[in-house]
Amino acid sequence: MKVCLINPQDTIVEDILWDEPLGLLYLGAVLERERIPVEVLDLNFYKDWEAELKKHEADFYGVYCSSSLLGSAVRVQRLLKHCFPRSVLVAGGPHATCNPESLKPYFDYVVMGEGETPIVKIARGEIGEPPPKTLGYAPIEDLDTVPFPARHLIPIHEYHRTVGGRRSTGLITARGCPHSCAFCSKVWGHKVRFRSAENVIAEVKECIEKYGIRGFSIRDDTFTMNKSRLLKILHGFLFLDVKWRCLTRVDQVNLETLRAMKDSGCVEIVYGIESGSQKILDNLQKGTTVEQNARAIDLTKEAGIECKAAVIVGSPGETWKTVDATIRFIEEHTPNKGIVCVFTPFPGSPAWDDPERFKIKILTRDVTKYQVVGPGMMGNVVVETEEMAAQDIAEAHDMVLARFKELGII
Repeated sequence: MKVCLINPQDTIVEDILWDEPLGLLYLGAVLERERIPVEVLDLNFYKDWEAELKKHEADFYGVYCSSSLLGSAVRVQRLLKHCFPRSVLVAGGPHATCNPESLKPYFDYVVMGEGETPIVKIARGEIGEPPPKTLGYAPIEDLDTVPFPARHLIPIHEYHRTVGGRRSTGLITARGCPHSCAFCSKVWGHKVRFRSAENVIAEVKECIEKYGIRGFSIRDDTFTMNKSRLLKILHGFLFLDVKWRCLTRVDQVNLETLRAMKDSGCVEIVYGIESGSQKILDNLQKGTTVEQNARAIDLTKEAGIECKAAVIVGSPGETWKTVDATIRFIEEHTPNKGIVCVFTPFPGSPAWDDPERFKIKILTRDVTKYQVVGPGMMGNVVVETEEMAAQDIAEAHDMVLARFKELGII
């Protein structure tokens, strides 16, 4: 049994080799642990990806699929089905988890949730009879039992993201998020499971010793959530000469924590500010306040860490008045960097499931047209609010983006 794990070509982002496909590298690691031959093929490296894919015959193909990659994943499936008709084709990833029905016509199996357990069972032929079309298993409780991503399966040094001027790699130190933001799909569920500080530090040491990498982009939804674990990780980082960035929530930081993060090598924190209007934050079910947004930006800069703030235009309840509130907020509490997104209700999010409750109209459910940011930070508008049509939202987005550029934070 030979397995080929595929990252389809991205047709939306500006830099298709910005980040490595970390999820596939986890799957590669568990397959290698079970002594199952595996390769990881990132099609973003190939201009003629179809010609390259034809060179990689395998018994079992696992195809990663986020909503933005749905079209690319289907194109990969069609080529594989034509070239290797006897091979087993499996889809996994965020879109497979949140909208498996859209992939069932194309793939032999659709994996929902974490893939480490089902991918081994499929490879071993342990699914049972008759085999189900969709597979989902209980989340892995002890994440320390999951092997580190098999970074040697890809040209890890050829990805472009740098952190603090250093070549970097991604880190996932926890899975799950307890919050219910209107736009967010819970791929890993609401329960947060944390890797131990010792396990995280061991992976960082492996990246340093095996790959010479000392820059890290931490991809957790809220890295600072577990304070006692965080402080242990920061203490370990102190002795490793690393630079790192992370995402977290504005209600999960204080000046003492931020200073400790700075001392341990943190160079950037990304916050989902979303809006300068409390009405919009409440409509988004963020569970945060405008005051917390302001405090997080100001304290992060005071601690000497670059603050990157993401805002959303076109959220439920958006009006020209709330758009102006966001602009005024950013003018008064200006981050070092900014991202301007358009509200996009992806499959599995509360707004996708119940747009009427959020008083929005979803203009299309063709997710191949969904772009939160897109090239040039020009996302695609796919909703309307009670007071703003799609054209209004597009104009408001351009206005906010222009102001961000004037402030020098794009």
